[in-house]
Amino acid sequence: MKNIVHRDVLQLDVAPEQVREFIMTPARIADYFPGVIDHGTFESGKSIWCSARTGVCLLELVEEECTEWKLTMNVINASKMAQPYSVEAIKAKPFMSMVEDWEIEAKNGGTQLTKIWRDVVQHKMKWVPMGLLIRMTTKGEHKKLVDGWNKAAA
Repeated sequence: MKNIVHRDVLQLDVAPEQVREFIMTPARIADYFPGVIDHGTFESGKSIWCSARTGVCLLELVEEECTEWKLTMNVINASKMAQPYSVEAIKAKPFMSMVEDWEIEAKNGGTQLTKIWRDVVQHKMKWVPMGLLIRMTTKGEHKKLVDGWNKAAA
C-alpha cells in the first residue's frame, strides 16, 4: 500500500512531451530545488542528482512503474557527501528516501502535472517530522517549478 505524504497539482504552459523531458533534466530540477548548489546526470534519462547545503539528492527512475505519461522515481537524500558523487555512494549513506510519482496530462492548452510524494523512510534522525517538512518544502517549490518550467519552454 502506498503511504502518500503530499500531492500537488500544477498547471504548466508547457507541452506534455516537454514536461516529461524536463522531469529528468537536472537544470529543470534546479529551477525549484531548495538551495541548489550544483546538479548533474549519472545516466541520461534514468538518474540525476542535485546538491544543496543540506546534502545531495539522487533521483532515479523506477522503470517498471513508469508509463508514457507517469514517471516514478526513487529519491534518496544523503548528507555529508563530497564530490564526485556516485549512485552507489548516495545509496550507501541515506538520510531519507521516498518515492515520487509524476503524472502528466494534457489539459487547458498545456499540461497538468500531478506530483505525489509517498513511502517516506527516515534512515537517520527519525524524530524529525519528515512528512511535515516535505509538505512545507513542496508548497514553496510549487510556484518556482511553474515559473521556471514555463520560462524554459518559452
